[in-house]
Amino acid sequence: MKLNRALFVFLLATVIVSSFSAIVYAHRNKPFSVTFGIDQHNLLVISIPFVLTVEHNDRLPPLNQSTRTYICSFIKNNPGIHFRGICNSLNISIGVAQYHLGLLTKAGLLSIFRDGRYKRYFKSNRFTKREMTIISLLRHQTAKGILSILLERKYVSHNELASELSISSQALTWQISRLERAGIIQRAKDKMKTAYFLNEAKALAMRRCINFLDARAYKK
Repeated sequence: MKLNRALFVFLLATVIVSSFSAIVYAHRNKPFSVTFGIDQHNLLVISIPFVLTVEHNDRLPPLNQSTRTYICSFIKNNPGIHFRGICNSLNISIGVAQYHLGLLTKAGLLSIFRDGRYKRYFKSNRFTKREMTIISLLRHQTAKGILSILLERKYVSHNELASELSISSQALTWQISRLERAGIIQRAKDKMKTAYFLNEAKALAMRRCINFLDARAYKK
């Protein structure tokens, strides 16, 4: 922004000096104004809007640029996709993606949701915070498997989940801990057995998010 203002001031000063010189020259060489049909006293007035236009063009709406329109549309159809996924899917460089995503986020068209080391993007005002949390979790294949099984079976033991997902008990414990911190699932103990079930208040949102993503064959 400071650079744009400095450029604006420089261009304005240049035009003023040039216009003044033209006026002085025109007074000394009368044929100049007759040849071009321009009133020398209006040169300065004509030039100022030109500079103002240069400044104005830098403030065009975010979606006037085709790349930003493309990125915004892609995120709308692939909610929760992370930064690298955007770069790879659209075949754009990291620098280009950072620039355009920064402008779109600053303009309020996109929202960022932090998912551990991932920065996930959503179209602003389209999903609640709960839905963004669920969608971000569903972007992880193992977490999606756990939640899909619990939606179907309601109540599943630790050993059964680990067996169905073909992962170790320790790996499942790590996944479950993350889902519990998000308030998505709960656990119950029956003697020596631990079982899990979905938080009923979030089960409806869970099903809606899974159906939404599956319908778009979403990309990780």
